[in-house]
Amino acid sequence: MTKKVNFGVLFSLLAILLACPVHAQVQKKLLAAPDIIPPATAEMQRPEFWISRIKGDPDKVIMNRDQIREFNKKNYSRNPETKDINGVLHTFEDVIAQGSFGGIHFHIEDPLAVKSITGDSLKVWFSRTKEYLKSGTFYDRRWLPYPEASKQALLDAMNEEAIPAVVKPRYGILIRNTFNRVVPTYEKIYTSQYGWLDMFQNADYDEGMTVAILHVSKNRDWYYVKTEYAFGWISADNVAEGTVQEIKRLADPENFIVALEHKVPVYADGGFKTWIMDLYQGSRLLLVKKTAAGYEVRVPYRQADGSLVAVAGWVKSGADVNVGYQAYTQRNVINTAFRLLNRPYGWVGTDHERDCVGSLKSTLRTFGIFVPRWTTFMLYYTDHVTSFPADTPKEVKYKYLDRCTPGITICGFDWHVVLYLGEVGGVHYIIHENGYSYHDADGNEIRVGRMSVNNTELEGGADITRWTELSEFKP
Repeated sequence: MTKKVNFGVLFSLLAILLACPVHAQVQKKLLAAPDIIPPATAEMQRPEFWISRIKGDPDKVIMNRDQIREFNKKNYSRNPETKDINGVLHTFEDVIAQGSFGGIHFHIEDPLAVKSITGDSLKVWFSRTKEYLKSGTFYDRRWLPYPEASKQALLDAMNEEAIPAVVKPRYGILIRNTFNRVVPTYEKIYTSQYGWLDMFQNADYDEGMTVAILHVSKNRDWYYVKTEYAFGWISADNVAEGTVQEIKRLADPENFIVALEHKVPVYADGGFKTWIMDLYQGSRLLLVKKTAAGYEVRVPYRQADGSLVAVAGWVKSGADVNVGYQAYTQRNVINTAFRLLNRPYGWVGTDHERDCVGSLKSTLRTFGIFVPRWTTFMLYYTDHVTSFPADTPKEVKYKYLDRCTPGITICGFDWHVVLYLGEVGGVHYIIHENGYSYHDADGNEIRVGRMSVNNTELEGGADITRWTELSEFKP
């Protein structure tokens, strides 16, 4: 039997396809970047290439453990301003205000030290979320406008009416890599119809991080928490609650292993048969003992009632971990950063991957160096910042870059940060988690979307003409 063709439907579908961004992308030839982005070479994809070019001893300790502790301590109360190369006072209070809207704060702070906060201050955070949702036009995963009813449902779920006059927190430790959300949902939202950056995603937290639990959603399945560098919503099943003493024993152990690779599997048995979690780069686990088979550790675990218990775990002997923090040397920093080479870009931790800040943050954590979760905040977490206006001639910027130490210099501007590797034949190179695109000679858009090595004039965040800071992480 022959079916009658509905040409009206066919023409409607054709019109949709012609208007679809996928079709537009085909016309524009959206292409994947090559494995090696010119003018970088194959040998530049190896950390040994850059280590061999270091002037001096690449194994010289830049900061010892005591110096790193002092470095962190000083940063925890750092004044967020400096003078640029022209002697003009440069401050970024507006950036702090922008970051605080999303829950990110400048200073690293201990959430276990929070004894109480006023309910009104918590309501201020919630009011910013309300303004954000109500004032903007957003789109859902269907590429359709985000419904007003859905916005209201999220605001209702925040359970603001239940906030008391004085909030006395409970405390917890994260049992796995966790997303920090602007609102209590995993649902994604975008600021443009065909966007790909989830604007409900605000940060990510690693296993073992501590939290102060300030509020609970209406269905009690989400917690509003304070961590060391942000406020936000996290799923309740990622938190094990306990006393400060119980939490500190696991969160800040005297003896520990730290993950150096993107992630390291942890098992429930010494035979490594049952996987229980992944330990992400820069995260730690309490070390009980090392045997020929591997490392016996203690893993935070959430019981059925939400309480914390430490369970036994095992990590294979050949796993890419270090007992204690690594020595802070140029060799170790470059080697650790290159462990993430070609990892996919993950906007503020989306899909358990990393963005530009996330990759450098986790690398620095393997040395016990703690930095905030915002580009500008990270760039100012040292005494050694060279600041300049974005329109400073690039020749002047290169003059200052030539004075910087490869491997411990972070460069960038308010939307991107990179790690400086060095210079070859008059061309400077960096490694960074690159979420940008560039265009070839024919105008095709070339999407990178991964940790890459490239020069400092590639279109996007790598382009030195956009940079405003060079920051050396040293005493």
